[in-house]
Amino acid sequence: MQAQQIMSSPVTTVTRSTPVDECLRIIASSGFTVLPVVDESQHLVGIVSEGDLLREKFATLPRADVTAAETMTSPVVAMTADTDVSDLASAMLRSGLRGIPIVHEHDVIGIVTRRDLLEILTLDDTNIAREVQHRLDVYAGSRRWTVRIADGKVTIAGLALDDPERGVVTALAETVPGVADVQLTQS
Repeated sequence: MQAQQIMSSPVTTVTRSTPVDECLRIIASSGFTVLPVVDESQHLVGIVSEGDLLREKFATLPRADVTAAETMTSPVVAMTADTDVSDLASAMLRSGLRGIPIVHEHDVIGIVTRRDLLEILTLDDTNIAREVQHRLDVYAGSRRWTVRIADGKVTIAGLALDDPERGVVTALAETVPGVADVQLTQS
């Protein structure tokens, strides 16, 4: 499984000049525990965590002009969308990070957090099948295709060999975390 299958996107980011108070408000309302810091070109330059922000806020009371630039960690550990989830987990464990930005070149395209990793550890075939079926139903209407799964291998029935939607159906299923393989059948 790759980062692109479990990352949150789009990502809430802040700039170097974002005040710590605003960063704390964003974290409180978004549920994220880290915020990537970007420059004027939207390139990743650092990361701020809730712990860093709280530590800075309490250390500088009552100073209100502290910014993300003063609290961010830089350089930041970042990975690409095709990074294997096990590599992400290893990096988080080694470094104590709560989240790793996912980048394309220097642009932030997603983020993987500890919560994302926990969610894939609790996946079972029933929940995976339910999510695949839900995505297919949203795309094409209720129960146009049927989903079966065994050991992460999804079989979707009801697609003719020449059905122009085969690619879309496959892509929708492949993006569900926990899906190891997708097979399409006519019946």
